[in-house]
Amino acid sequence: MRAPIAAFGALPLLAAFVACEADPGPSKPAPTATVSAPSPIASASAVPAPSASAPLEAPSASAAPSASAAAPTPMASVTAVPKPGATASAAAKPIADAGAPALDAAPPSDAGPESDAATAALPPPAPGSADAVAAKVDGIYLPQKLFQAKFEQQYTPKVSGVAKKSTGTLFAERPNKLSFRYDPPNANRVVSDGTTIQIYDAESQQVVLSPVGSSEFPGLLGFFMGKGLGPSFAFTFNTQAQFTGGPVLLGKPRTPTGYYETVLFYVDDALLAKSDAGTIRRVVVIDAQGNKNRFDFTAATSPKSIDPKEFSFTPPPGTNVRDMR
Repeated sequence: MRAPIAAFGALPLLAAFVACEADPGPSKPAPTATVSAPSPIASASAVPAPSASAPLEAPSASAAPSASAAAPTPMASVTAVPKPGATASAAAKPIADAGAPALDAAPPSDAGPESDAATAALPPPAPGSADAVAAKVDGIYLPQKLFQAKFEQQYTPKVSGVAKKSTGTLFAERPNKLSFRYDPPNANRVVSDGTTIQIYDAESQQVVLSPVGSSEFPGLLGFFMGKGLGPSFAFTFNTQAQFTGGPVLLGKPRTPTGYYETVLFYVDDALLAKSDAGTIRRVVVIDAQGNKNRFDFTAATSPKSIDPKEFSFTPPPGTNVRDMR
């Protein structure tokens, strides 16, 4: 059993979320707060309207509060799950965000959403079902080897309810290589070479190493990483979400994981019909503590090449290294 990092709340992420609960729609983009160093994967930036033809969501009065509070921390708060045999009290504290609770339950098993059990042959999805839409999405992304997009991240801890925002560029290469490069002044980094993921918090000068397969990322990027959405999640439609671009797929992991309870995938119908790389417009990850991590993707492409150096990272001298492998 591997010791993974606790979700973008380690980029873990949204209060005890019930599967039927609707994701609150965003209000009009609030001006991005000027912060010293937003955190990786856990803070998020104001979401400008995507370039796609359909509006992302109708304004909602229940939108999350703007991030005018303290500077966001990286990946929301990188919480380490105790290694096998460790007691709950031995769980590592969050690296940067004291507001996000550390997981006090037993560490998740090695079996993630893409375990053998989860990826066993599945029956064909019923026509018109949410699983059928997920299969169409997989038909677009599974043949692609490379993916690149601008992202706008909004992390909302359950405890404070205050949204933390950041922006940047995501690079991904199948299988399991990825890079979250945050816009200045944020110096945080999230990098996977395909085997090990490094989550670097510039403010605390700490980097956490964990197996990429036992991290939150296969859920967040389930449409691109590994074997796709269908083998990883069982889907229903979230009909309460205020999204005018197309269906919102509410995914429950086929194999339980300690990193997230549910993952919402916002599908753009018009781009789905074109088999466009921007079909997934938004992903919202909700963890067991009720923390929410939202990513809006724009300018998504399937580039011909990505510099291999993008998937390697050497922490600055003096960085404290926590190896959870």
